[in-house]
Amino acid sequence: MRRKTFSESKTCLLLFLCGMCGIFAIICRSTSRLPSDASLRMQRALDAIKHRGPNARGTHIDPAGKYAIGHVRLSVIDLDESSNQPFWSSCGRYFVIFNGEIYNYLEIRAELEKDGIIFRTKSDTEVLLTALIQWGTDAINRFNGMWTFVFGDTQANHFVISRDRWGVKPLFRWEHDGQLILCSEAKGIIAWLGATPKPNKNSIGLYLKYGIGGECEESWFEGINRFPQASFQRVDLKSDSISPPGVYWNYPTKRTINNLEEARKKFQILFNDAIKIRLRSDVPVGLSLSGGMDSGSIACIVSEKFQRSLQSYTAWHEPKEKSELPMAQRIASQFGHVSTDVPETAHDQLVKDLKTCIYHLDAGHNSPAIVPYLNLCRAARSTLTVMLEGQGADELLGGYPYFDLFAALDFLFRGRFRQAWQCLLANAHALRWKNVAMDAVRFAISKVFINQARLWNAQSFLCEKSMNAKPNHLRNFSISKSNLNNALVYWHTYNLTNLLQYGDAVSMSVNLETRCPFLDYRLVELGFLLKTDLVMHNGFGKYILRKCMEKSLPQEIVWRKKKDGFGNSTTSMIRELVNKKGLPNIAVEKAIELGIFKPHIRNPEAFQDLPENIQFRIYSVLLWVEIFYCSSNSGE
Repeated sequence: MRRKTFSESKTCLLLFLCGMCGIFAIICRSTSRLPSDASLRMQRALDAIKHRGPNARGTHIDPAGKYAIGHVRLSVIDLDESSNQPFWSSCGRYFVIFNGEIYNYLEIRAELEKDGIIFRTKSDTEVLLTALIQWGTDAINRFNGMWTFVFGDTQANHFVISRDRWGVKPLFRWEHDGQLILCSEAKGIIAWLGATPKPNKNSIGLYLKYGIGGECEESWFEGINRFPQASFQRVDLKSDSISPPGVYWNYPTKRTINNLEEARKKFQILFNDAIKIRLRSDVPVGLSLSGGMDSGSIACIVSEKFQRSLQSYTAWHEPKEKSELPMAQRIASQFGHVSTDVPETAHDQLVKDLKTCIYHLDAGHNSPAIVPYLNLCRAARSTLTVMLEGQGADELLGGYPYFDLFAALDFLFRGRFRQAWQCLLANAHALRWKNVAMDAVRFAISKVFINQARLWNAQSFLCEKSMNAKPNHLRNFSISKSNLNNALVYWHTYNLTNLLQYGDAVSMSVNLETRCPFLDYRLVELGFLLKTDLVMHNGFGKYILRKCMEKSLPQEIVWRKKKDGFGNSTTSMIRELVNKKGLPNIAVEKAIELGIFKPHIRNPEAFQDLPENIQFRIYSVLLWVEIFYCSSNSGE
C-alpha cells in the first residue's frame, strides 16, 4: 500500500537544509507574533553563524508574522545557486533549510524518479525535501547522513524538526512566551534575543566536575538547550500544539551474529560502501590521518577499492618521533596519499586558539585536543573542503581500554576465565594495574564517581548549584552478561556525541566539512548485532575491524593493543601560562559576580595545586566568561 504524502494526510513540515551550513528559525504560536524588527534580528543571528556558510545566505519571513527562517551555505553538493536555501518545492507550498549531508541521496533520488518525479537540481537538499513530501516522516529513517532540519508546509502551517542519529550536526532551541527559536549554534539565538542569558550553573558544574559537555541537553546558557539526537518533533500552528520529540531510531536489542567469516564479509561490504558514498563531493576531499587503525583503514580502502589518492593531514607534538606522525606518514606512503604534518600551537598562540574553539563551541570542552584539532582543520582547509575521519570506531567496536573491564566481567559470568584474564591483562597493559583497580571501583560504585570532585576540593571553588550538579546517566557494572553491550551503547550514545560536538564546531569554524564512515547507520547496526566475541577477542577490542584489515595494514598497527590518544601538550602549556601570568583577572571577577565560582578562585596557590585537567576546565570556563560576558562576543 502506498504511504500517504504530507498533503494527503494533512501533515506538513518546515525544513531547513544546508550541505554543510548553518540554520536559524523562529516559529510563533497563537499567543505570539514575530517582532517588528524580525528582519534585523535575523541578520544578526545569521551574522553570528556566518562562518558555517560563507558561500550563500537566504531568508524568508512569513508575511503573517508566524515564522521566519534563515540559512547560510557552505556549498559541497551541487554548487549552483539554484540549490541555495531556504529551498522551496516547485508548487511553492513546502520549503526546507538543512544543515548536513544526505550521503545516499543518489539512491533515494533514483527511487523517487521511478515514481515519475522530476528534479530541478542535483542537490541532496532537493532530494531530502522531496522524500519528506512523498513519504512523510517515514523518510527520515531512509536518510544515511548527518543533519538538522526543519521542514514545513505553508498551507497547513505545520513544521517538523529533526536531528541525525548521533547528533553530528548541532541544533539548539529556546522556547519562551509562545516562541520556539532554533539555531545551529547557541550564539545565533543570543544574537536574535539581543541579550546573553544567565550562565547555566548546572551544566557548567557537570563540566567542571565530570567533563560532561555535548551529551548534556542543557547548554551553558539558561533556557538554551540541545535538540535531542535521533529524534523529530512536530509543531502544528493550526492546533497550536508542539509535540514532544519522538525517537525515530534506536540500537538493535540483540546480538545475533556469531560467525566470524559471515561478520567479516558483511562488515567489509558495508565499510567499503560507507566510504564510497562519503567520497561524493563537488569540492576537494581529503583525510585526517593518525597512526592508528581507524583512519588507516579508511586510507587503505580509499586507495585499494576506489583508486583515489588524497591529501592527508596529521597533527603531531614533540618529540616528533614519539607522536603519531611517523606511522601516519608510513600509511600515507604505502597507499599513495600525500602527507602533510601539522605541528602543535605555539605557546604565544595557545590562548587565542583556545578562545576560538570555545567561542565556536559556545562552551568549554573536556578534551584539550580541540586546540591541535583546530590547527589541523586550518591546515586542511587550505586545500580541502571535505575531510574524512575515523571518529566513531572506538565507541562502536570497543576500542577504549576501559571496555576491557566490562568484557572481562561478562566473560567471568560466563565461566570463561581465560578470556576474562586476557581482557584484564590488556587493560593493565594500556593503563597499569593501579588505574585498572581505580576504574573498577569507579564503575562498581557510582558514589565514588559522583564524589570524585571532592578530591580536588571542588566545594571550595564552585558555587552551590554547580557543586550539586549530578549526571543523569552513568555506566556501571551490572550482574549480567551484557556489561560490554550496555557500555558500548552508553559510550556511543553519550560520550561520542560530546566528541562529535567539538568536531563539528571546530571544523565548521574554518568552513571545513568532516565525514565519518564509521558513523554510517548500517555499519553501526551491524556492529551492535555482532556477538561480543567478535568485538572483544583475546583482549583485543575492534576485533572484527582487525580481521578485515589484517592483510592490508602493517601488523604493528592491526595488532597493537595500546591505544594512543590525540597527543598534545595543551594542558601543560596552560599550567605554565597560569604560573607565569596568573588567571585572567577580569574574567575571574565576572565569574565570581555571576556566581559560577567562589572567591577562593582568586587564590593562586590553591589553583596551582589542582590537577592539570581541572586547571584546563576552570581556565576554559573563565575564557568562556570573558568571551560572552566581558566583551562583545569577540571570540572569533
